[in-house]
Parts: sequence; C-alpha cells; structure tokens
Amino acid sequence: MSIAQEVGALPAGRVHPQSVGASSPTDCLSPDDVAESRDPNPGREWDPQSTADDYMTVELLCAALARIRLDRQQADSGQLRSAELSGLLPRAWRDARGRLWWKAQAQAQALGSEWPGDDLELFDWCRRPLGSWPVRLSLADGDLDAVLLEGDELSEFAEQAADLVRHADVEAELVQNETFAALMSCARMNGADEQAVQRNYCCLRRLLIDRPVLSDRDVQALTREFPKTDADSDSFLAKFVRTAYVLHPVESPGKIRLWRCRKCRNTVDEGAASCGTPGCEGEPERYELTCLGGYWTQHRATRQFFHDPGLLEGRLLDRLAELPPDQVRTEPWPCLDAWDGALTFEPLSPGGEGECWAIDAKDCASPTLLARGFRIDLRVSARRRIIVVPMHRLKTPGYLADLERELQGRVTGVEVLDEKAFLRQVAVRASRAGGTR
Repeated sequence: MSIAQEVGALPAGRVHPQSVGASSPTDCLSPDDVAESRDPNPGREWDPQSTADDYMTVELLCAALARIRLDRQQADSGQLRSAELSGLLPRAWRDARGRLWWKAQAQAQALGSEWPGDDLELFDWCRRPLGSWPVRLSLADGDLDAVLLEGDELSEFAEQAADLVRHADVEAELVQNETFAALMSCARMNGADEQAVQRNYCCLRRLLIDRPVLSDRDVQALTREFPKTDADSDSFLAKFVRTAYVLHPVESPGKIRLWRCRKCRNTVDEGAASCGTPGCEGEPERYELTCLGGYWTQHRATRQFFHDPGLLEGRLLDRLAELPPDQVRTEPWPCLDAWDGALTFEPLSPGGEGECWAIDAKDCASPTLLARGFRIDLRVSARRRIIVVPMHRLKTPGYLADLERELQGRVTGVEVLDEKAFLRQVAVRASRAGGTR
C-alpha cells in the first residue's frame, strides 16, 4: 500500500470529522496517539506568526510522510497489527497542515490562495514542486523546485528534511541512531584504549562506505577482527551488522551473482540503467559473492545516512592520504566523528607550529536545510573549519551562495568550498609545509 493509499485507508470516523476539510487546524490529539510535535505548544491555539518559518512546515510534512511509511511497513511485516494502528495522521502532519492553514488565511485576500480541500489533496501537493503550491512558501530558490513525494516514495529532499526533524518514530532515524550506537559499542568494547577505539571507529565507518554488500564469510572474518561479545556470547560486531544490514539467506553454499554499481558499489536491479545514488555516474556491473548461508545488504537508512553521503568523505580521505606524510597528517573522523577529517600541516619553518584544518563533507540536496542543521564541534581545535560539498551539488544554481548566506548568523568561522577547490587549496598549503626542500 502506498503512502497516499494509507491516508485513504484510515478509519473515516477517526480522521475525517476533524482533519479532512476542517475549517480550522485547532483539533487536539493525545500524545499516545501521535508523534510528538516540534511546535512548543502542540494542540493549543495556533499563532499565525508561527507560519513565518516555512522550512519548519516542510520538515514537519516530511517527518509525517516518513512516519506513515514506517507504520505501513510495520503493519505489512507483522511487527504492528492493523488493529494497533491509531487511525490518526501523525501529529507532525496535522501541525504542518495547521501552519499551512494560517499561511493560506494570510495570503487569501491578497493572492487568492487556496487551502487543500482534504488531506488527500495535500498529498497531491506533495508530488508537485514546492514553488507551485497554491500557498506561497518562503523558501530558497533552489528548493522551490523540490518535491516531497516522487510517486509513492519520499524524495531525497524529503528524506533529508525528515531527518532534521528527528522524530523518534521515523524509521530512518531509528536505524540511523541504532546503527551509530551499535558501531560505537563495537568500537569501544574492542578497544583497549582511546586510540584503539578511534581506530576501530574509523575501520567500521569505512566499512559502511566501502562495503554495501557483505557475505556471511566476510562477517566471520570481521568477527575475528572484532571478537568481543556480550553476556549472552553475542559479538558486538554481529549486532552492528544486524542493525546496519539486511540478511538475504541462500539455499545452498556457493557463489551468487548480483548487480551493483561499478563506482559506488550499491546493489541495483538487473537491467537498471543506473544506481540512483546522487551524483554517481557509475554503470551497473555483474558481481559475484561467495557465501555459505546468506549475504547482507545495507538497510535503506544505512545507505541513506552513512554510505551515500560517506562517498564524499571516502573520496576526500583517500585523496588526502596520497599527500606526503612529512607535509600533512590526516586524521579521519577525529574525536569519534566530531568532524569528518582533521588535517595537520607541518610547520612552515623549524620550531614553528603546525596548522590544523577541520573539514565536514556534506552532500545535501538543500543548502538551506544543510545550514539549518549544521553545528560546530569545538573538540577539534583548528585554524580553518571548512564545509566541503561535492561537485554534483553545484548543478543547483546558487548552491554555494545560498549555503553561505544561510550559515550567516547561525555559525561563525566556517568556510564553504566545493570538492575540487578544497583539494587544490590543500595541495598548495601542503607544498609549503615543512619549510624549504
């Protein structure tokens, strides 16, 4: 069942009297029935001024779409019985609908804005570019072309916006947080000291970037590398794999043939023209995997939040590792991921001080959403702090300018560079490191 069909399947007695075609958005819901709202006063009388932040409205819609998808997947898989479904649209959806209602009232006389007649109509809006909605939204130009639903699936824009809302019942965030927690447990329990923990963390993070598919033989080898177990003799590495990956059993031992992207290594369906990974231009190729009883592929959320954005991190770290170590030292994910990398250039003259650059590699569809969610971690002392964005994001007109503008007033001392410009500046700075040669 699709996300839109899910709305139509909700019990009419629970939804339609208050939600569909409602004349105002002041209906209240029990916290037990719906997700918690980001609005400071959920369920109380709405303040029209709250509609000023249209990005909040969009993020709430995206979080609601993700919640609806999660409920349907749990019901279909038997994790949640149909009778346990509340029959209510998520609080985030209703909050967003209320904000749109006030926005429409404010624009009605001047612009003749329309209010969606019911929730299904609002779902139809989600398939249209944000800039074409009857209620005019104050968004960055580059985001006005974005849609929230592509058919019955969340768009890349919507997935990233939903993540920023951080509702505890959004599937992607659940898996994202659980994967990170399992990764940290495995790194810490297998590390004798903080340096060993840091090495373990980097190894496991690279695993998520470089290995979207694992055979059960691969997992056995990794378990020997990370052998620690809990009180039930369950290895922390096995817990990590079960959280981040999905098991596919096979009938008998031997080689299985899959299709994957030659460049990013994501699995693809046979006959697919591309992998669909943002910015990836790799072509599908046949891939053989030897396994005993099954193989593992990354969970959708693992791919979304660790592997795909991690491709930029991996490229940058690989290029930085090629630089002479007597010019610059690179530390991946310092302080357990305070930043994606820390570069320490050797002093320009004997007895001088080295210079550190901290970098965060960010691959986000919307520069505005990226700026809204960006936070500086001061655990890494650095002379320069740089956000590095991949080249394919520059296809969006004004992407860097929008990002720089949105960062102003939110954070200080952060630069924005594209991938190529950053690597050029690193090469120039490294060539001067260590004094004359």
